[in-house]
Amino acid sequence: MWYLSFRVHCSFLFSLTILSLFCLVTFYTFLWPTTDLEPQENISKFPKPPVDVSFWSVLCQENICDIKATKTLKLTNHASSITRQRIDELYQLVHRAQNDQIDLSNIKKSHYLDPTWTFEKFIEQKSKNDTNDTSEHDDSSDSDSEERKKPKLSFTNEEKTINEHDKKQLRYFIHHVLAKWKQQHLNDTIINLADLMHDTLAQDDPEKLNTTWFQFMKTVNNLRVYDTHSSQFKNLFKYLQYGKITKANEMSHGTQIKILLDLPNGFQGLLKPYRVPRNYQTPSDHFYFSDIERHYAEIAAFHVDKILGFNRVPPVIGRVLNITSDIREKATHKLARTFFISPANNTCFYGHCSYYCDIEHAVCGKPGDQLEGSVQVLLPESSEIVWEEITHPYRRSYRASRKAKWELNENYCYEYIMIDEYYHNRLLLDMMDLSAFDFIIGNLDRHHMMRISSFGNNTALLHLDHGRSFGRYDDDDLSILTPIRHCCFFRYKTFARLYRVYKQGFSKLVSNSLKTHEGLQMILIDEHLIAIDRRLEIIFAHLETCIKTYTVKGVMIDDGVD
Repeated sequence: MWYLSFRVHCSFLFSLTILSLFCLVTFYTFLWPTTDLEPQENISKFPKPPVDVSFWSVLCQENICDIKATKTLKLTNHASSITRQRIDELYQLVHRAQNDQIDLSNIKKSHYLDPTWTFEKFIEQKSKNDTNDTSEHDDSSDSDSEERKKPKLSFTNEEKTINEHDKKQLRYFIHHVLAKWKQQHLNDTIINLADLMHDTLAQDDPEKLNTTWFQFMKTVNNLRVYDTHSSQFKNLFKYLQYGKITKANEMSHGTQIKILLDLPNGFQGLLKPYRVPRNYQTPSDHFYFSDIERHYAEIAAFHVDKILGFNRVPPVIGRVLNITSDIREKATHKLARTFFISPANNTCFYGHCSYYCDIEHAVCGKPGDQLEGSVQVLLPESSEIVWEEITHPYRRSYRASRKAKWELNENYCYEYIMIDEYYHNRLLLDMMDLSAFDFIIGNLDRHHMMRISSFGNNTALLHLDHGRSFGRYDDDDLSILTPIRHCCFFRYKTFARLYRVYKQGFSKLVSNSLKTHEGLQMILIDEHLIAIDRRLEIIFAHLETCIKTYTVKGVMIDDGVD
C-alpha cells in the first residue's frame, strides 16, 4: 500500500515538473523577441537625424538638426566631362580672342554678312503675328502682372524651322546690334537711386533725406545694387540684423508667407522665416512650383552673387527673432489673427498666401518664441520708382502635365529671342548671366526678370527671390542652362569672373564669406558646397561646346558691361 502511494506521488511530481518545464519553454519562446529588441533600443540614446528629411516630418524638428546634420550620403556622379587643364586652355583661348577682336560695329562691311540679307527682310518673309500665344504665360502659380504687350513673332506652318543660313546671319546681326549698343552707351553716366528720388522726397518726405537709408540708396545704381567697399554696405547689416522692429506686415503677393519689417532710419526688411533644416532636400517627386521656400537659400544666394561679382542680389542676412515681441506685438490686425500657441507650447503663425499658409504648415518658434529668418533690404516700391517686370522667355509652364515651348524647340532662341528687338541690348547677356547664376544655386523658379526702368535702357537685371534655390545637392538640372545652350552668347567679363573664382576655389570663397559675414551657423552643408563647384565646371563645359560650334568670337561678346 505504501509503495503504491509512493508511485502515485512520484508520478504526480514528475508530471508537474514536465508541465512546469513546458510552460517555461513556451513563455520564453514568446518572450524572446521582445527581450532581444530591448538592448538595441539602448544602443544609441541620441540618434543622428537622417540626411534626407521628409517635408512633413521636418516642420516640428528643432534647429539642432541644422547644426548636427549628417553629411554621409553618397552623391550621384554628376561630374562634368571637362577637365581642369581644359578649363585653363579654354580661358587662354578666350583671353587671346578678346585681345584680338574684330570691329563688330562694322560687321556689315565684312565678308561674314551676306549683303543681300537684312533683318527687316528676314522678319517680313519669315514671321507673322502670333495670335495664339496670348495665354502662354497665364498658368503660373504666382501673381503675375500682365505680360509685356508687344507683337510676338512666329514662323509659318510652311517653314517651322529656321535654316542654317538665316541662323548664321542672325548671329552676325546680334553681334552687330550689341556692338552698336555698346558704342551708344559706352560713356553713360552712372545713376544712383538717391539722385532719382531726391526731388520727390524733398517735396513729399524731406526727413528721409537725412536717414541712413537715403545714404545707402546712393550706392544703388543702374549697374549694381550694392558696393562692397562702401561704409553704407557694412552698416546696412547692423540694421537688418539688430534694428528694432516697429511694424510687421505681410507682403501683399506671393505664394508663401513673407513679412515686411519696418526698421530704424527708414529701412525696410523682407523676412522669410525658418521652415526646414539645412539638410532638407526637395523630394524628387515635387515640382519646382510646390517647393517650400528656405530662408538659408536666400542668404546663400546673396553670398554666391557677391563672390561672383554680379552685385545684383539685394543684401540679406540671417537674424534670430522673438516671434512675440518682434512680430506678433508689431503685427497688423490681419496678421496677428493668425497667431496661436501650439501643443508643444511654441508660438506659431500662418499668415495668408496661396501655399503653406494654414495651421498644418504654420511657422513656429523652435523652441518657444525663437525664430530664425532671412532679412533682405527692401528697395523702393513702385510708388517711388518705376520697376519693369519682364516675363522670362525661358519660363517654365508651371503645370505638371505641360511643357513650355522652349522645352520642345531647339531653335527657340533663333525663332523667338534673337528676332525680338526687345533683346537687342544688354538684356540678352544679362539673361545669360542670370542663367549661369540660377544654375549654380539650383533655382528653377525664375518666372520673371526685374529691373528698375527709372534708370533708362542701360540698367542691369536684379536677381530677386531665391527661396526655392539650393533644393537639391545631388542633382544638377541642366535645363536651367538652356538659354546659354540655345543661344550660345556669353559676356567676356562674366567668363573672366567665373574663371577667377574657379581658380581661387569657388566653394571655399563662398564658405569663408558665410563664416565671416553671417551670424547664423552652417548656412550651406558640405554637399551644397561640393555642388556649386561641380556646377561651375558644367557651365565651362557648356561654353566649350558653344565655342567648338561657333568659335570664341562667335560666342563671347564684349558689350562694355563690367
